[in-house]
Amino acid sequence: MNTIICPISKEKIDNNVSRVTMFFSVVLMLTFIYTKNPIYILVATTDTLVRAWLNVKYSPIKWLATFIINRAKTSPVYIDLAKKVFASRLGMLCGVASVVLFYLNFESASFIITGFWAFLAILDSVFNFCLGCIIYTYVSTIKSIR
Repeated sequence: MNTIICPISKEKIDNNVSRVTMFFSVVLMLTFIYTKNPIYILVATTDTLVRAWLNVKYSPIKWLATFIINRAKTSPVYIDLAKKVFASRLGMLCGVASVVLFYLNFESASFIITGFWAFLAILDSVFNFCLGCIIYTYVSTIKSIR
């Protein structure tokens, strides 16, 4: 990864694993909204932080997704890792904002942000539409023009 905001990578990841990872993140987010128990959003945010800033291979939710995809014996569909890292960084911002707002007793704002984040994750998981990936492509194109 060469840059902080808009990473550049030649690495590829299996999009099937990414989509299942997003599905489990959505389950955590929606469980947080339903139960109002912050442990669920803390787990989702921490896992996203690991995928965004450390290394995707250390993500516990990704491990579970990989296990399921391996059991399903699907053919891998490789995509650019940098796009997903960028999208994870945007998701992490939503997660951190949600956690901070929750602990500052702005629960409604926390749930709205979590709901927005869950909506984006559902788009990625169910419909294979990654808004963060599209933003990444747009930003990286602008950077290369300059």
